[in-house]
Amino acid sequence: MLNLNLKEIPQAPGVYLFKSKRGEVLYVGKAKDLRARLSTYVREPYLSPKLEHLLRNTESVEYFLTDTEKAALLLEANLIKKYRPKYNVLLKDDKNYPLLRIPIKEKYPSLQIVRKRKKGDQALYFGPFTSARGLREILKLLSKTFPLRKCSLAEMKRRKTPCIYYQIKKCLAPCVNPISEEEYKKMVDGVIEFFQGKGKELIKKLEEEMHHLAENLEFERAAFLRDRIEDLKKVLETQAVVLDTPLDLDLWEYKKENSNEYFIVLFVRYGYLYGFQTFQIKNPLGEKPALKEVILQFYMEGKIIPEKIFLPEKPEEKEELESILSELSGKEIKILESFQDEKIKILRDLALKNLENFILSEKRREKPWYAGLSEELVEVLRLSREPRWIEAIDLSQFYGTARVGALVCFFEGEPEKSRYRHYHIKGEGKDDYAMLYEVVYRRLKRGLEENNLPDLILIDGGKGHLETALRAGEDLEVKEVEFRAIAKNEKRQPEKLYIPGRKNPLFLPKYKEVYHFIGRVMSEAHRFAKTFAEKTKEKETLTSILDRIKGIGPKRKEVLLENFKDLEEILNAPLEKLSNLPGFNLKIAKTLKRELQKQIQT
Repeated sequence: MLNLNLKEIPQAPGVYLFKSKRGEVLYVGKAKDLRARLSTYVREPYLSPKLEHLLRNTESVEYFLTDTEKAALLLEANLIKKYRPKYNVLLKDDKNYPLLRIPIKEKYPSLQIVRKRKKGDQALYFGPFTSARGLREILKLLSKTFPLRKCSLAEMKRRKTPCIYYQIKKCLAPCVNPISEEEYKKMVDGVIEFFQGKGKELIKKLEEEMHHLAENLEFERAAFLRDRIEDLKKVLETQAVVLDTPLDLDLWEYKKENSNEYFIVLFVRYGYLYGFQTFQIKNPLGEKPALKEVILQFYMEGKIIPEKIFLPEKPEEKEELESILSELSGKEIKILESFQDEKIKILRDLALKNLENFILSEKRREKPWYAGLSEELVEVLRLSREPRWIEAIDLSQFYGTARVGALVCFFEGEPEKSRYRHYHIKGEGKDDYAMLYEVVYRRLKRGLEENNLPDLILIDGGKGHLETALRAGEDLEVKEVEFRAIAKNEKRQPEKLYIPGRKNPLFLPKYKEVYHFIGRVMSEAHRFAKTFAEKTKEKETLTSILDRIKGIGPKRKEVLLENFKDLEEILNAPLEKLSNLPGFNLKIAKTLKRELQKQIQT
């Protein structure tokens, strides 16, 4: 139990630590006046239940004196980072996203992906990037335009012959080739300009150089430059401009729900949105989150600190916080409030929208019932990881017509109907394998483009169907999605499980919860496919009938198909409704109903 002799505690700035009997650090705090701050724990007439619990478990208090309040703030952040006390505000997700490092002081700089910025480093850094894979893809494309070295300095000194990258024209091989530093620097400057958001200006400069080479009859070099320009234009399509000025900034938003606080940080560099990070903080005392604690914990992990940081409100000790961040980054940092700047409004709206999605996904993820189910899925389906996004694909057709595919999606055990999809089969192949290949291929291709691939895809079928789905994945080089095939019995209940690389199927255990879940998913996929096939057949039948009616041309047919789902609905529609359709009148409406009746009777 906490027992303090306040007279012995100095009236000076510093940091204090609450410790348990075992010496565990339970809480770290800082104060401008240690005696005044610690006296609140003794003299306060009412304490929250969580704070009372902390004090009951505290056996001793240690404190460290500092010269200034700013030094106390920095020491507090360092001690929280070191001890991770359970009663302090802690980041649950404090991972570092990848950065691009260019050591410009080296003779022949390379492009390096790192997770932390070295203090005092003279290299250039760009980022953070949300996806390491996405950054590698960008660098892969850029290497066609700017073939910089890939090996380390040590490898470069040892090498006597060019590596494979030189053979495929993705490296100039400065290790063995007499390349001037000036020529190589042009390449490095091009990469820097690209990541500074000057891609369009860079393309313009390269085009001018290409025309100059062509005029001087250096056609081979001009053609090489032309190809570089085309590759660079493709890469530029991946960048999203969010500001009309080349600003560097981080924009923060947060929201509190019950005892949980959710945060999002948008990373804008040179006016381009590089990515964002979301995280939930642990605040055991249940108080309002101290922004300065969260911000210091976030940036003290070696992250790049931009010159401007926009927050939803003014934090405590704003000036001290700016001073510490300035020291960490080596440049002046300004903390601003996002609602005061009109240019930032579009970013703030974007941040709030993504924060709501994050909160929703976190709530779903915390459902306890799904935790057990996901473990069963890994065990029974022999998966490499617990699946959060599960999709199922089924096919349907009517005697070779109305050929369709359907995809349903479940997120942590619940249907996510916004991600359900229908597929009209476009290919000529009418067998199940050709149809399935097309649906899986189209789904994965869209997933790669939109970065929303599922964790697991269940296929309705047997070994051949599984192999077909795997082939579609291999053709697109998709490795992060797992496939399983579910064969049903005569009662259309899931029975056999087909796994890649295994010749014979496994029988699904009917006594496990996962069996009923798989049955639910596959039934939903079958229902969705069948319903869509029926609607497609009705549309095809209606289209065929309308084609035979005089006075109903392509435009009027299109209007009818948009407003009515089947023949019966048109027949039951009042003449007034039909005559008010675009391109229709009362005479055409009467003719349409009369001719439809004749078609039915014949």
